[in-house]
Amino acid sequence: MSFDDSYDTYDDVESGTEESSVLEDPLLQDPTLDPDAAFDPASDPDVDTDTDLDSDAYDDEDVDDPSTTDTDTDTTDADLDASEEDIDLWHEQQAPDTCAVVSQEFLLDRFTGEDHSEEELAAVAEANGWYQPGGGTPLDDVGNLLEYYDVPVERTQGDTLDDLESSLSEGDGVLVAVDSSEILPDDPDSEALADAQGIPGQGADHVVQVIGFDRSDPDDPQVILNDPGRGDGAGLEVPEADFLNAWEDSGRYTVTASGSSDV
Repeated sequence: MSFDDSYDTYDDVESGTEESSVLEDPLLQDPTLDPDAAFDPASDPDVDTDTDLDSDAYDDEDVDDPSTTDTDTDTTDADLDASEEDIDLWHEQQAPDTCAVVSQEFLLDRFTGEDHSEEELAAVAEANGWYQPGGGTPLDDVGNLLEYYDVPVERTQGDTLDDLESSLSEGDGVLVAVDSSEILPDDPDSEALADAQGIPGQGADHVVQVIGFDRSDPDDPQVILNDPGRGDGAGLEVPEADFLNAWEDSGRYTVTASGSSDV
């Protein structure tokens, strides 16, 4: 479900601008699993690779502070209905390195009205060099499957929660690159360690779909995800602070699929 090789560096990118080659070919695969072993969806995402996050890639002042995030937006019935539609399209990935393929599948099924399979899309991606079995998907290639099926996408870095909400309100599909170890971390000490400098296995290693926000409790806002790498990943609610920490490790890398596509 995550990247094999985390990126080494990425250039400063103006917030909200299109970016298609910021990272140095990270591969989206699950670093906790042996590619030759049977996939166990219950496996914990305990990242164990030899790559480091470039902590100087963006300034601290550019990071969203959950304490200053606007949480006054109400969740409307339309938002909930859209989330339910997305939840119905979720399924758990069947291979340890297909999180990007499956996340794109969610949006393809929604925008085209057709039922694509993980096997079909993985074969198309492999044939075009966008996916390597046992290796994963280079981050820059996330979105290529959508474009292949005529669903337009935009790749950006440095987005905010407001940007994600705006895209969802317009009917767009949103995929983000995150650090899987920081989504609902079991151990706060481990979460802090994941952001420490010089520790192997840091960085974004997973792609998920953002499908909504739940701010019914202003003291505990949640980001709602479709996470293909978890058995409980359909409509998974993640505390906003945890989501921001996980998303920051990719420099808030986002792939937005246009809901206005005529496909």
